[in-house]
Amino acid sequence: MQEHYFVYILLCNDQSYYVGITNELLKCFQEHLAGTHIISYTFSRRPVRLMYYETIPFFEEAIKREKQIKGWSRAKKKALIEQNFHKLQLLSQCQNMSHHKYKDFDFAQSQNEIKNSEQKRNPSTPLRVGILGGGQLGRMLLQASANYAVKTFVLENDENCPAAHLCYHFIKGDIRDFETVYEFGKNLDAITIEIEAVNIEALEKLEGEGVKIFPRPSAIRIIKNKITQKEFYKQHQIPSAEFIITQNSNDIKEHLSFLPAVHKIGEGGYDGKGVQMIQIEADIHKGFNVLSVLEKKIIIQKEIAVIVAMNEKGETAVYPSAEMVFAPELNLLDYQISPARMPEQLIWKAEAIALKLVKALHSAGLFAVELFITKNNDVLVNETAPRVHNSGHHTIEANYCSQFDMLWRIILGYPLGNTAPILPSSIVNILGAEENAGEAKYKGLEEVLKMENVFVHLYGKTETRPGRKMGHVTIISKDVHELASKAHKIKNMLKVVS
Repeated sequence: MQEHYFVYILLCNDQSYYVGITNELLKCFQEHLAGTHIISYTFSRRPVRLMYYETIPFFEEAIKREKQIKGWSRAKKKALIEQNFHKLQLLSQCQNMSHHKYKDFDFAQSQNEIKNSEQKRNPSTPLRVGILGGGQLGRMLLQASANYAVKTFVLENDENCPAAHLCYHFIKGDIRDFETVYEFGKNLDAITIEIEAVNIEALEKLEGEGVKIFPRPSAIRIIKNKITQKEFYKQHQIPSAEFIITQNSNDIKEHLSFLPAVHKIGEGGYDGKGVQMIQIEADIHKGFNVLSVLEKKIIIQKEIAVIVAMNEKGETAVYPSAEMVFAPELNLLDYQISPARMPEQLIWKAEAIALKLVKALHSAGLFAVELFITKNNDVLVNETAPRVHNSGHHTIEANYCSQFDMLWRIILGYPLGNTAPILPSSIVNILGAEENAGEAKYKGLEEVLKMENVFVHLYGKTETRPGRKMGHVTIISKDVHELASKAHKIKNMLKVVS
């Protein structure tokens, strides 16, 4: 039997409406009642009542209908409920939700409304889009927005952040605070993120009120925490390293046979922070005393990243994989090359895994999937980022459609762009030099700017500190050896000091 989807409306105890989608209506409603549903918006608003539902045969159409109803006013939602309240009587009569018993009341009409609303949209009318976070990713996203009719709003605590002077309107505030995020977003058309550390509950409420969120809060919730991320991979049979969940570092003592392993803090780690290698029992004191993941150490042949774009129709576009090249003596990222230098079969395998992962999230947006290629040529997912990503910076010059332009296309409902490379490329990150902290000064910048097919991006950060990301340099060339040579030359030439 073909699977059907239910678009439903709940009435919460604060009299707000929640609009959702599921393929198991009774189970989903019971989860809302019990407070165990993945969307936490209804948790503190129980008890809830199921006021309306309709069945739709295809996922993409169901997503469109859900978003259409979310965009309606409270009065229009109420009118829809009152016109179709008789359908709820069947719920008490039928535990087996046989799909033939539930007919769409006006599905054809709703599809025409969607098509008409899409046709009426004027591309010269600016969309009001908010960005949570004002770092370098937000900065480059704003630079790409200049090509479109869009009014950009940035929420960030630091008024001197890299993105502050490029947006239409800057609001100083904490992206982790519920009220701040909700007030920021309630009058916007859409919101996206440049970092995962955001208030998901506020985004869920905004989504329920019709604001489009890219990616959906449900996807951010899964990815934000490494524990739920790993469990998601396991649930959807996405290959990843074996793992054990720990409450504290002492738990590791019960799993000595699992060593060597990597201890990763459940939430809050980034750029290598919140990660500790536990090789032997003597290393256990390095572990974390909060909920964490103990992940089996993998013998890695290569580390790559695949960026996948998915629009609201479920259409996807995949960027050529990028290969991370590490300095062997320090095990730190030296530079990056794209497309990755791998056998075609491995590339296809990595892309297929990344696509499966993104489709399982059921969310439009841009996703960077980091993968390990093992010594046995197995492909395992390491982590996923639900946003534009450092591994895709080269796409600004090296690909026909950059990752930043691609995200705007998704937000604005335009066709996905061409991900093909114009030329092979390399990225060198510009980091603050060791033992240097204070006002940033760039040594060797003029020499790098004189080099052919080299593009410098400075993030506008006035203060440097050891290891801080201050910018990046993209190199393009037909010759992969030239990419590596120039990358090493730039790393030795360009320094950020105080």
